[in-house]
Amino acid sequence: MSGFARPLCALGLALAAGLACAAPPTAYDPLGSRQSLAGLPPPGQPPLGDATLPGCPPPFAGGRIGLAEAVQRALCRDPRGRQAWAEIDLAAARLGTARSAWWPTLNAQAGIGRDEQRLRQSATVGAAATTSTSAFDNRNAQLSLAWTLFDFGQRSATEEGARQTLLAATASRSQVVQQIFLDAANAYLQLLQAQGEMAVARETERIYLQGFLAAEAKHSAGVDDQAAKLQMQTAFAQSVVARVRAEGQLRTAQGTLAAALGEPPGRPVEADLDATRLPDTAFIRDTETLLALAEQQHPQLQAARAQLAAAQARSAAAERAGRPTLSLAASQGLTRRSGSEAATGLADRQRDQSVGLQLTVPLFDGFSRVYEARAAQAEAAQAEATLAVASRNIALEVWQAYQAFQTQNRQLDGTERLLGYATRSLEVAQGRFKAGVGGTLELLEAQRALADAAQQRIGVLSDWRATRLRLAAALGQLGLWSVRGD
Repeated sequence: MSGFARPLCALGLALAAGLACAAPPTAYDPLGSRQSLAGLPPPGQPPLGDATLPGCPPPFAGGRIGLAEAVQRALCRDPRGRQAWAEIDLAAARLGTARSAWWPTLNAQAGIGRDEQRLRQSATVGAAATTSTSAFDNRNAQLSLAWTLFDFGQRSATEEGARQTLLAATASRSQVVQQIFLDAANAYLQLLQAQGEMAVARETERIYLQGFLAAEAKHSAGVDDQAAKLQMQTAFAQSVVARVRAEGQLRTAQGTLAAALGEPPGRPVEADLDATRLPDTAFIRDTETLLALAEQQHPQLQAARAQLAAAQARSAAAERAGRPTLSLAASQGLTRRSGSEAATGLADRQRDQSVGLQLTVPLFDGFSRVYEARAAQAEAAQAEATLAVASRNIALEVWQAYQAFQTQNRQLDGTERLLGYATRSLEVAQGRFKAGVGGTLELLEAQRALADAAQQRIGVLSDWRATRLRLAAALGQLGLWSVRGD
């Protein structure tokens, strides 16, 4: 065997052995396209990378649930998370495809056939016509190798574009995770608010019922007229309607949260959270610092930057597609013949081998490369504009969330005082009404004021929590730390 044939056959055997011993296609990664994904929790695990968390919990059977557990269950079971993982797998596979262009291609061919030749010799003077037949089997095998050695950077640009696309897919997954987190937290807070409003509606109904019974007793005793009784009866009926409406809103909120947890909407669920205990706000700083943090670490901006870099790399690859390429080509073949070789005059074994360099120079392709390069440039310009739009929108979201949070901070104090005043006012009005000093309208007004104050307090508490999480999401910092104390 020649000096060239030996390494060529060795390479073929090595590659064949590698393929024979390879892992399943989903796990086999000979070119390391998935190395950057080693730190990401796989599907079926909480995707926030918190080492203190256990694995995904079993399906929720119903009952009370905390905010942190609700978020964790949503992160584990929301199909958007699996969809984002599929995007990462796709990008990693394309990166592997781009890296494979640096490697040689090795192909084997084999064939088998049978040839027959029939020779007829015409009769001559003194000799009769004769017919002779020869047949032989033909077996051949060939091993060919092709290896691109130089292409003016086209493979480098293609690989860089694929690498940046993988980075963009990874950042987009982080954005999806934060959106799942925020959606689940908002569904939980809506249920918490609905539970509070339901409690207020029931308490309001009870207060109005007491007022109606007191008015009815005074009317029966002849102390008050029928108009006062009817006013209290009307107010009580309105409170019943409000309670029924609150029950419907509560059931809707329960179904929304159950669906966010990956459970049927009819699964009973109750928010288990002390609404009066407020979580930490140490991450909230001045607006300039917050805007700088969002610009630096928001996953949507990271994905947009990576998409821009990928588009620029694809544009460079399109520009270099029309340049020459230098390749190494080599082949070795063997042909065996058996049968009537003596009759045919053919050798029973024939070897062919070749090795050389091949220069390919694109001359004309119908102007397709011109338009491909133009399309790649337009894609890069589009990605640049997308990044600018995302940067502007995120900065605006940070500003709006910050201002809303500051407003709700001030409203917290105001609603707390308002609730105290309304509670005291109702106590006084009830005492005056029982003593016959106060009138029905005074009592009704105090009852309405307390109900409104309680509703405002519940709404502000819920909005404050939601806006706090909204601000954390606008900064790209949303994580289980933000709900761990809840």
